[in-house]
Amino acid sequence: MEKNFNNLIYGRNPIREAILAKKVKKIYLSNSFSHAEILLLVEQSHAPIVKVSNADLDKMCNGVHQGIAAEIKDYEYYSFDSILQIAKKKEKPVIVLLDGINDTHNLGAILRCCDIFDVAGVVMGKHNQVPLNATVAKSSAGAINYVPVCLVNNLNQAITKLKEEGFWIVSTDGSGKTNYQDLEYDFKVGLVIGSEGQGVSPLVLKNSDFIVKIPQYGHVNSLNASVAAGILLAKIRQ
Repeated sequence: MEKNFNNLIYGRNPIREAILAKKVKKIYLSNSFSHAEILLLVEQSHAPIVKVSNADLDKMCNGVHQGIAAEIKDYEYYSFDSILQIAKKKEKPVIVLLDGINDTHNLGAILRCCDIFDVAGVVMGKHNQVPLNATVAKSSAGAINYVPVCLVNNLNQAITKLKEEGFWIVSTDGSGKTNYQDLEYDFKVGLVIGSEGQGVSPLVLKNSDFIVKIPQYGHVNSLNASVAAGILLAKIRQ
């Protein structure tokens, strides 16, 4: 059995969502797998099935596989205009902009937050940014199939276009003077989440309408990017 697999996800929930989104190319099923709901979805997917042992799955996967893994198709990106069109259909549109997220697990968790809080789409730069892949899919618990993501050459140009469409840009950064709880998010929101190490880049901060901070009371001096995204999105949706 091969040890390296590209675009491999594993676990019941991520595979359930991938099957429903028609993203599955091949399914690896443990000889002892017996989850009735997933077996029915597997059958309905018409994807090729390879029966393997749990030991083989252990070698293929870098985590808890629950007796099932799947190779998935490459994830497709939306155009920026498509995300704008999706946003126009929402009563209170929110678009999340990611400025240099380099951790696949963080990106997956951010997509999960975006799905929970009905974000119209995610915009991220083509450079210094992790791509959509199987690890992101696993971390997102399937949200990757429901949140539109687009790549842009220049994040600041995207911000300019969003402003032209009536969005106000809110960046979260430790340099902010405004507590995130004190801002009334009664407008079209473009929420900027910065990288794990560097935060939001200076030019993006300059182009932001608001810079807010999340008060911290403990000993660690920074929040995980996905945690910050969840806190801000929960406030915006109040």
